[in-house]
Amino acid sequence: MVDTLIEICVDSPGGLHDAVAGGADRIELCAALSLGGLTPSPGLMALALDCPVPVRAMIRPREGDFHYDAAERAAMLRDVDAARDAGLSGVVIGALTPDCQLDVPLLEQLVARAADLDVTLHRAVDLLVDPVAAVAIAARLGIRTILTAGGAPTAREGEATISAMRREAGNRVEIMAGSGVRAANVATLVARTGVAAVHASASKPRAPSGKGVEMGFETALARVTDAAEVAALRRALQRPPAPPTARPAEPRDPATTLMHREAGEAPAVVAQMLARNRTAIAQVAARLRDRPPPFIVTCARGSSDHAATFGKYLFETQVGVPVASAAPSIASVYDAPLRTDGALCLAISQSGQSPDLLAAAAAHQKAGAFLVALVNDEGSPLAGLADAVLPLCAGPERSVAATKSYIASLAVQVALAAAWRGNAALTAALETLPASMAKAFDLDWSAALPPLLAARNLFVLGRGHSFGIAQEAALKFKETCGLHAEAFSAAEVRHGPMAIVGRGFPVLGFATSDPTGDDVRAASTQFADRGALALVSDARGNGMLPAIAADPVLEPILMVQSFYRFVNALAVARGVDPDAPPHLKKVTETR
Repeated sequence: MVDTLIEICVDSPGGLHDAVAGGADRIELCAALSLGGLTPSPGLMALALDCPVPVRAMIRPREGDFHYDAAERAAMLRDVDAARDAGLSGVVIGALTPDCQLDVPLLEQLVARAADLDVTLHRAVDLLVDPVAAVAIAARLGIRTILTAGGAPTAREGEATISAMRREAGNRVEIMAGSGVRAANVATLVARTGVAAVHASASKPRAPSGKGVEMGFETALARVTDAAEVAALRRALQRPPAPPTARPAEPRDPATTLMHREAGEAPAVVAQMLARNRTAIAQVAARLRDRPPPFIVTCARGSSDHAATFGKYLFETQVGVPVASAAPSIASVYDAPLRTDGALCLAISQSGQSPDLLAAAAAHQKAGAFLVALVNDEGSPLAGLADAVLPLCAGPERSVAATKSYIASLAVQVALAAAWRGNAALTAALETLPASMAKAFDLDWSAALPPLLAARNLFVLGRGHSFGIAQEAALKFKETCGLHAEAFSAAEVRHGPMAIVGRGFPVLGFATSDPTGDDVRAASTQFADRGALALVSDARGNGMLPAIAADPVLEPILMVQSFYRFVNALAVARGVDPDAPPHLKKVTETR
């Protein structure tokens, strides 16, 4: 009996606390248990996230029978989404046809919507002519647990059927006995049925207020979860008392992550990088003026490729030379000859080690391109291969999420473009960039935290110089927060993608002070008008998220500096370690 799982159904914050304090192993979270249990509120789901035991949310849109119309079905599917977005471990579902058969099509939809959540099939099975037949259906659908009283009003009365269901289930489905389960009968029930899980309300009457009952705000039959009753179930099953309820763990301070620290180092990194590369940048710029390249090709992966996108708009607007992104597989997989004689090849990399990047850079160099490496590791194979090296000077970067090296790769490109063109104003603006970056890092973007805590999808908009920043932000949402995000040009998003943006859909925009920023503002306003959640960092000061105005070329650098601090805090709030996201490592070697 020591292994018998105890699930307690609760319908209030106090019930959550008492169920855990008494020693529940799992929670069924409901509203209105007096009505048999309905879907809990979003607020109650959010509170349940702090429970130290798994919590499955009831998905039941109303009291009464389990035959649902189209609107109710749609609500149930959305409620499954809400449970997943709240971070709960599972859902509890059930649906019948008018003739009291399992509504398999609806159950299939609900299970598919639940995806990786655990699913319980509730006591709707007790209305079937043959509850045992539900076991095979549940197993086929991927339902993990069946809650049943064996087709009887109480589990004690349905012991024979429960036992038959358990035998039919084997290891395919967990059969959980429920209804009328108390400390006085649970041991006998488990012994006679062989179930490994029981379900109980473990409640006691709540003393009603006379006025509340009179006014219809409460019922005289209301009950509340009782920690003592839960503890009594444990004793009856010969299980040791639950340990004292632990205090909830203090939330991690986002400022303690490596990502936060390294992003905060970016201003000093940029200052050092500009000072150290002054001579090298002047030499490379002189060479480019002396032998102007017909085009520029960039070689990069991940965040570095987003820096290359920034470089595309930068070099095309500053010096008028077309920029194209190289596909590393042309060299590393296809081994196809290239014609890049006289071109400038910018290879951007934090590590300078990825085999495909090295193959692509070498192929362009062999074809006659002037290879310039923007690399953090000066002892890397890429640095050894290049005709010229502009070190990023970011120092060790231990967080998997690149921050300071990315910003350094943006700034060094600006310095090169300004020197190449002879843009004295932009060169002078670069000297004040580190101080502005420090201010940008301190900007408060916390207003965007609550709406993104439970988000599942997100668009990130930019245009022109800010598009590479939008790409980088989308990547950081994915890798540090587990949040699916896609970056779009504020113009391109209108060509199809905007069709999926509806009420509540979050959209983050980076709006610079130049005309491309107007497009980001216009797209964000259009989305907001249809009910989307528009979060805009606006260099003109009109967005929800503050930004610092500067030369439009430099504003994206300041925005991503602010963004890094924010996304680090969001990752921590969503329970993800931004320094070590799942399945990722710092150096990715691809071919």
